[in-house]
Amino acid sequence: MSIHTISRRAFFTGGLATAGVAGLVGVSGLRGAGRARAAASKPRRVVVVFASGAWDPTYSVDPKPGVSGIDGPPGEVKELGGLPILTEASRPNVEAYFAAHGGLTTIINGINVASVAHPQSSHRILSGVNDDTAPDVAAIAAATYGTDLAAPYLVLGRTAFSGPHAALSARTGSANQLVTLLDPLISFPVVGKEGLPLIPKAEEEALIREHVLARAGREQMQRPSKRLDDFVSSLERSDAVREIGQIGDIEFSRSFDAQIGLAVEALERELCYSVQMESGGWDTHENNEQQGPLADAFYTGLKTLIDELIARPGSQGGKLIDETMVIVVSEMGRTPKLNAAMGKDHWPVTSALVIGGGIEGGRVLAGTTDELDAAGVDLNSGAVDNDQNPLIYGSFAGGLLEAAGVEAGGIILNSEPFHAIHGG
Repeated sequence: MSIHTISRRAFFTGGLATAGVAGLVGVSGLRGAGRARAAASKPRRVVVVFASGAWDPTYSVDPKPGVSGIDGPPGEVKELGGLPILTEASRPNVEAYFAAHGGLTTIINGINVASVAHPQSSHRILSGVNDDTAPDVAAIAAATYGTDLAAPYLVLGRTAFSGPHAALSARTGSANQLVTLLDPLISFPVVGKEGLPLIPKAEEEALIREHVLARAGREQMQRPSKRLDDFVSSLERSDAVREIGQIGDIEFSRSFDAQIGLAVEALERELCYSVQMESGGWDTHENNEQQGPLADAFYTGLKTLIDELIARPGSQGGKLIDETMVIVVSEMGRTPKLNAAMGKDHWPVTSALVIGGGIEGGRVLAGTTDELDAAGVDLNSGAVDNDQNPLIYGSFAGGLLEAAGVEAGGIILNSEPFHAIHGG
């Protein structure tokens, strides 16, 4: 459903305050700001699923059973959807995900982020650059193709980098900007005044909306103004945001499961172009066996997300999954060996998944050595090649941009994109 066909109800209770949505998405003067030149690859909407804390890829997508230099988990490697996946009875949902969607999934192993610090690694893997003011891949895609939407970059978790595209981002996972825009009593609380607030009935809301729109129309005829156009558009945007579901309170911290429904509905309604989602708790310096249940729960949610994207219609006649590229990544990996607390510490090499968007699945690109270092890789084919350099974070992010239909050359300097992600 287009945001322009959504009803104009619910204007006053939360509606007047949402005139600020025009400022949030930057429709005046920012349309197309920072727009990158489109690459040959077709545009794809972007969903980033971020496993925060540093996961251990040996529990699923980079299996190392029997490798003497690596303290890996128990399990059996099975080929699921053309992919070698470590399975084990205590992690049934890892197997269930890849059995269902391995054919849509590309695994990328051996991504070197050249850091073991959470903030630096998180920014590097998501943006591809060292400059901490730079936007991430999802923000760039939204700024390139989604500036006319209500919330071009919908951030449901905490780890996202908008950079110069902050006006295009709407956050619920940390600052929760949306709840302050949708509820005027949060933005402008009424304290100590008897009889307030006054909440109009539905018919009164309709009359207020009619009056405001008529007044805006008259003003536009007498003194044409882009600001008035933006104001009227902001009312439709506020309706769209309000109708996608419960945003939560000002201190709301949304679980991964709760993010899934909101993300899919927002994409289906064309409220946003990019979405960031997050699953936390992966920093297992003690008892690395926690990675097992974490992975099992994570892949349960991931399967639900992909199931929903398959079930929902897209805007181009196919399914939502056909036009949406889901990127699953953690900021770094974990050491090959256990520490004294039977946990694992930070390691600068990680793995990622790219799912859907019409990109060929059932592939494993790049790889790691038996010491869990990043192996050399051919950037065009994705094959491990010891005569080539390892896969660095800039090449990885550049490849994601290319796959999203954005030319990476003017954005990520000094790193050739990983062309193999979208087939070279």
